[in-house]
Formats: sequence, structure tokens, C-alpha cells
Amino acid sequence: MKWVLENLWTLLIIAGVVAQLLQSIKGKKSGDDAGGATPQKAEFEDPALGERTRKIREDIQRKIEQRQRSPREEAPVERQTEALEELPPFLREIVREALPERAPRVPNLAAQVAAEHAAEVLEQQTALAERFRQLESAKASAQRRALLEQQTVAATTVERRKNRGALLEDLRDPAALRRAFVLREVLGPPVGLR
Repeated sequence: MKWVLENLWTLLIIAGVVAQLLQSIKGKKSGDDAGGATPQKAEFEDPALGERTRKIREDIQRKIEQRQRSPREEAPVERQTEALEELPPFLREIVREALPERAPRVPNLAAQVAAEHAAEVLEQQTALAERFRQLESAKASAQRRALLEQQTVAATTVERRKNRGALLEDLRDPAALRRAFVLREVLGPPVGLR
């Protein structure tokens, strides 16, 4: 009983983890039952990715309809599977959902998606390069500022050392020391206020 009281927080954390695991297992079972009847649409956290996915699906549907209206020579099955395998995994799932089983797969779609992906990567690289240039200029500016401050501090320190050395040299001379005491008495606060 003493051990339970000493480790109460640990037990509460373990119980919370177990409860979450049970809920996720229960959710998967109910999701599998519902998923068998109707296919679930993928929900994306990023709205731009969801919009891009929707546009790709619409383009695929439009191309399928055009192909059905104007019959052309169908691509061999090997080329279709190669084109599908070239796609990233998340796009592969989208294409499989959008294309009916009887419709031929579009081999040019892979090239188009690859070109769009390359363009996006190029835009990202350009933005990163610009950001890198900005950071480099900020770094150079900070280094110049630090060097200027260091030079200013060094010059001030050297001047202080010179002045201190001259003052100590003056105080070693007995005549200059007497003069300093007289000046303090004359220029300092009155004796009554000390």
C-alpha cells in the first residue's frame, strides 16, 4: 500500500496511456467496420495539400472522360503500372481511387506530377536560398557591429589605462601629492558637511 501511495503519479500516467490505447483500438475496430461499407476520403491537415489533391482528382476525372469520348490506342498494362509506381505513395492512392478499374491509366500523368513536384521543389529551394542570403547578410552585419563595439571598448580601455598610469605616477611624487591634498580641501565639500 505504501508503494502505491509513493508511486501514485506513475500509476496515473500508466493508466492514462492504457486508456488511450484501448480507445484507439476501439476506434480502429469501429473505423474498419465503417470503412468496409464505404471508402473514407482522406482528410488533410494542410488545406493547400487538400486543395491540390482535389484538383488532381478533377484533372484525372476530366482526362478519363475525354479518353472515353475519343477512343485512342490504350497503353500497355506494363507502362501503366510503371507510371503508377513512379508516383509518390500518397498520390498513388489518390490515382487508384479516382480511376475506375476498367479505364486505362494515363502514363503522362506521372510525368506531369513529377514536373509539378519539381516546380514546387524549385520554388522551395529558391525561397530557402533567398532566406539563406538574408541570414548571411544579417550575420555579416552582426559581425561588423561586434567588431566595431570591440574596437571601441579596446580604445576606451587603453585610454583609461593611460590616464590611470599618469595619475599613479603623479601620486608617487611628494610635491604632486601635497598639491592633490590642497586641491581636495579647496575644491571638495566643506569640512562642516563631511
